[in-house]
Amino acid sequence: MKSERKSKAKQVSPYLLVILSFVGVIFFGSFLLTLPFAHQDGNWGNYMDALFHATSATCVTGLSTYTNGIGNELTLFGQIVMLVMIQIGGLGFITILTFFVSLIQKKIQFKDRYMLAQAVNSTSIADVTKFVRRVIIIVFTAETIGFGLGLPVFLNVPGYSTGKAIWASIFTSVSAFNNAGFDIFGAASLIRGAGTIIDTLPNWAYYYMQAYIMILIIMGGLSFLTIIELTFARKKVKQLSSFARITLLMSFSLIVLGFGILMLTDGISGNISPLEALFQSVTTRTAGFSTFDQATLSPGGKTMSCILMFIGGSPISTAGGIKTTTIFILILCFVRFLQGRKISAFKREFTNSSIIKTMTLVFLSVVVLLIGYVCIASFEKGNQYATTDAVLYETFSAFGTVGLTENFTTTGLAIGSKITLCLLMFFGRLGPITLFQIFQTNLDNEKNTHYREVPTDVIIG
Repeated sequence: MKSERKSKAKQVSPYLLVILSFVGVIFFGSFLLTLPFAHQDGNWGNYMDALFHATSATCVTGLSTYTNGIGNELTLFGQIVMLVMIQIGGLGFITILTFFVSLIQKKIQFKDRYMLAQAVNSTSIADVTKFVRRVIIIVFTAETIGFGLGLPVFLNVPGYSTGKAIWASIFTSVSAFNNAGFDIFGAASLIRGAGTIIDTLPNWAYYYMQAYIMILIIMGGLSFLTIIELTFARKKVKQLSSFARITLLMSFSLIVLGFGILMLTDGISGNISPLEALFQSVTTRTAGFSTFDQATLSPGGKTMSCILMFIGGSPISTAGGIKTTTIFILILCFVRFLQGRKISAFKREFTNSSIIKTMTLVFLSVVVLLIGYVCIASFEKGNQYATTDAVLYETFSAFGTVGLTENFTTTGLAIGSKITLCLLMFFGRLGPITLFQIFQTNLDNEKNTHYREVPTDVIIG
């Protein structure tokens, strides 16, 4: 009996441990956020709101149900709890996975070791441990630089003590790099004219803040693997892996494309400025800071924002969404199909496994979005603010772990809507990185079969 139990324990997937660890962080964090000394009014917090914020922080989303924002609702203790959860969520599932692997590497099965090594572009478990150390160095170096860049801004806030300025700079830096979108300025993010401390900033500080926040967002969503190739390995562009080339190409192409389309839909009419269009193009993938009221966007602007939120950042980064590599493979399949050529780029031919995973991920993501929208729309039938575009925008924002909102989240959502948004945030953060790894055994069954079915064509369209 003991040997059977040990064998079953050995069969526990490390990817399942990752999921359970994040669930544990969310529930433990939600408990801490209900404590009286986590709230400025000294009362016990509403557990559903605490669970919502714990999920939003751990999944680095940024959606909040507090009408006055976390800065005016939570005490320093509550804000520290939020920041710790943001940091845990930002480090990513793959990083925590490698931590578990380093602890149980003698027990982990070969297929898991091999797949993990592939995920971090490594050939041994020893390199996986090195990868974790490098990620931690990158994260804390970037956040320290961000803290230094932001400090001059907050030292210029009237009424801010040195200690409060330091804390505001730390929180903003960690939140921006981890693409979380949370801030402690109020309920209006970085929007001027909303009666928050942002209104007190001089022009240079306000525009300077937007600039360094955009840099942190881009770095956090670029992929740790790509940053490692550019820094530790010091590779030239021609020496970069196909993965790094794809992430760099797609990241900057999407920023330029988003900026251009937003200028066409809202910039030319004067609805938003060029800087606001650029910031919107960056923050939709997938940070959640905003410099203008999202409800004022034109239908075209909202559509473009939803597309960018759906795509998100790059794999093995702090960002959410279906990822830049997924959309790259999807577009490449379409182009190569029209050309009648194999699915290849950068002198590399992509495997059928990658193509199938891409199609499956996009299909599942669309299904999840539709289910999420229908559920929220059903729960909010009596909510006058639950317009079609507001619910859709919120659904895309939650799934993409973005945090942008048309102020719909603070309109007194039903418990069912909050739970739905929590599930969307969790699946959005989990799905692209971990979901396929959990079911990798089933996906690789073809390799274990000793026969092949007769191929056939099916009429399509």
